[in-house]
Amino acid sequence: MKKRGLIIGAGIAGRILLNEILENASGQYDIVGFIDDKVTIKVEDMPILGAIQDIPQVVQREGIVIVFIAIPSAQGALVRSIIDQCSKAKVKYRIIPRLVEIIQNNKVSLDLVRPVSTDDLLGRAILKPDQAIVESLIRNKRIMITGAAGSIGSELVRQIAEFSPSKLILFDWWENGMFELEQQLIKKIHLKKFFIIGNIQDKQRVQSVFKEYSPDIVFHAAAFKHVPLMEENPSEAIKNNILGTKNVALAAGEFNVEKFIFISTDKAVNPVSIMGATKAIGEAIVQNYNEIYKTKYIAVRFGNVLGSYGSVVPLFQKQISRGGPVTVTDPDMIRYFMTIPEAVQLILQSAYLGVGGEIFVLDMGEPINIMDFAKTLIKLSGYEPGEDIPIKIIGKRAGEKMYEELSTLEEALKKTTHDRIFVTRNSINIENEKLLSTIELLIKIACFNNNQSVLSIISQIIPSMKK
Repeated sequence: MKKRGLIIGAGIAGRILLNEILENASGQYDIVGFIDDKVTIKVEDMPILGAIQDIPQVVQREGIVIVFIAIPSAQGALVRSIIDQCSKAKVKYRIIPRLVEIIQNNKVSLDLVRPVSTDDLLGRAILKPDQAIVESLIRNKRIMITGAAGSIGSELVRQIAEFSPSKLILFDWWENGMFELEQQLIKKIHLKKFFIIGNIQDKQRVQSVFKEYSPDIVFHAAAFKHVPLMEENPSEAIKNNILGTKNVALAAGEFNVEKFIFISTDKAVNPVSIMGATKAIGEAIVQNYNEIYKTKYIAVRFGNVLGSYGSVVPLFQKQISRGGPVTVTDPDMIRYFMTIPEAVQLILQSAYLGVGGEIFVLDMGEPINIMDFAKTLIKLSGYEPGEDIPIKIIGKRAGEKMYEELSTLEEALKKTTHDRIFVTRNSINIENEKLLSTIELLIKIACFNNNQSVLSIISQIIPSMKK
């Protein structure tokens, strides 16, 4: 017996999918019509049965058992709206993913249809990367990545490996993560790759690696990033995110690296957390070194990435798998999200654009309400929020903001040639000589684990840290 189906989206992808189902699905599905907000009559002799808000009524009236979402250019907000209506209708749904080949060449097949993922819920329609630009940056260059085993670092490794660098110098303190990364790259036998265990806080170790491998381009992704943990351990945040950054950035200048790319965060804007403050100071360090050395120092600032270690998405998924509760800090809290591959794609584009001294700010799209996202993720897992899976409000944690900013009013974003990349300057207003001496004092005190003095000095550099 055929399954009665509905296609969401009467555009090119939806029409191609309809023909694919009619010709190649072995009579498995009986498509009864389209849902579309813009088209109101017929497409391919199929009726338009309503708009997105009509999905529950159409499903019930037509006896629909499966819905195909065929809008590969859809923003995450639209996908979440469709999932919400499908959940109300208690109907099974599948999606055509955002793939460059689909968007560019209208290549759609039933084989591509899959369950909805968190990337679909939060991501944006992807843009085709400018392969020539990235290749001109990477090909035949010695590329070093710190924090190579981390979420951003490992994706940098994977994408850069496709553009024929002469060497990949992978530096991280996390032995298990480096082992896993090594296994991922094991088949790339023609790629010269070096897995180096080391701590960015160890200046001698950092200097020896630069001396031995002479990197042309350095991506500095190593950092402590968890806000509440760093609030409890401010001296460690200073040692890793400031001292470590200083060590790597200094070596880049002394060993004539062409470009140094510092991975920053939206939490560096008007920071109220130790983690954010250390990243703001890291930005100031690389901008200072850009005036001293021939190396082109660049920072790239963006918000949360989906699926990174310890981030909200895998946390929610674990909580749902255990039957809840899903813990939300505050019902009004919002965050920016970006997929890890998209973030890294834009980091590489920024690295190409940079001529030294810039802070690039990535367009993060629309901010997401965390409570709404938690509810949608519960529905995506086949449950009803508040009924099958409880949601528990636990309160804002130390160092957290209700919403993140990507720049201050003083920094003023400027457009670049890429429509998802903007440029600004760090807003720390302090003379370079004083900044460097203050950082040296900060590092010295942090090495004695004097947390109270650390906080006092940081608040002198960054007014938003005064509590």
